[in-house]
Amino acid sequence: MSLKQKGLDRLHDILGENGKTVVERLTKISPDFAEYIVNFVYADLYARPGLSDKERELIVVTSLISQGNTGIPLKTHIHGMLNVGWTQAQIIELIIFITCYTGFPAAVDALVTAQEVFDTL
Repeated sequence: MSLKQKGLDRLHDILGENGKTVVERLTKISPDFAEYIVNFVYADLYARPGLSDKERELIVVTSLISQGNTGIPLKTHIHGMLNVGWTQAQIIELIIFITCYTGFPAAVDALVTAQEVFDTL
C-alpha cells in the first residue's frame, strides 16, 4: 500500500466522507500542502500505535479550542469526534470542562462552532 493510500484510509477512518472534502478543498489551494496532510498527519501521525482514534480526536479538539481556533480545523475535527464515537453531549461537556483552562471567550466560540457542526447532521 502506498503512503498516500495509507493516509487517505486513515483520514477516512477519522473524518469519514468529510475527509475527502477537506483533501479536495486543500488540493485546489495547494496540492503540496494537501499531500503533507495526507502523508505526514494521517499516514504517519494518525497511524502510530498507542492512542485510540477517540483519544486522538479529543486531544486535537482540545488543542484547537485552547489555541482559539474555531475555524475549519475545529469544525473538521468535531466531525471527526462524532465519526469515531463521541456524542454531541460529550463534546459539549468537553467544552464546558476546559472553560477554566481556555477562558470563556474561547469556550463560547467553540460552542457556537460545535452547534454549526451539529446543525449539519
